[in-house]
Amino acid sequence: MSKATHTAQQYWDVRSDLFANYYKKPSFFDKMFRKAVYTRTAVALKAIKEFGKCSVLDIGSGPGVNSVTWLKNSEASFLLGIDFAEKMNEYARKNAENEGVGARCKFVEGDFLMYDFGVDKYDVSVAVGVTDYVKDMDVFLKKMDIVSNKAFVLSWPLNGLRMALRRYRYTCPVYHYNEADVRRLHEGLHFKSLEIIPMQGGMVSVARK
Repeated sequence: MSKATHTAQQYWDVRSDLFANYYKKPSFFDKMFRKAVYTRTAVALKAIKEFGKCSVLDIGSGPGVNSVTWLKNSEASFLLGIDFAEKMNEYARKNAENEGVGARCKFVEGDFLMYDFGVDKYDVSVAVGVTDYVKDMDVFLKKMDIVSNKAFVLSWPLNGLRMALRRYRYTCPVYHYNEADVRRLHEGLHFKSLEIIPMQGGMVSVARK
């Protein structure tokens, strides 16, 4: 029997609790084999803290656990989370209220590539755990550049055994990158420095303007 196929939106719309627990209630397996999940969150937090009372755009904010972590551990004044899975957004709103940061954030349903931000820009934009599911990464990154005032942060999965297992298990397409891909995708964008930090199974990039 062939494997069912779904869009990334369909796949994650029913997995808000599962994904949140990677962060809130990590199992021994998570701690050993999903270290990248925690590394990329920490790298993004460090970048956010560089800019004091900044505004943050969390792209693919999911259940909002990262969003809450960044707000509680930085001086960030406001965070907008955008995710195309509304059940994730519902979880994120409740989680933010329960953690006491509901007044400093907002979560909206939408596809980042299609969403109209108008004239709004954010000091730091973050997309961690997102590039895995983006087909048109060059377009995605150019838009991140446009909506970011001071820095943009992304995580990038490498090819390897874990990626092969994900392609077998997941019912939506997943993508991988190497360092040359990351540098190529940043060509022509507006930044002064590009830092690429290795992590388990991938990299995190921080482009500072």
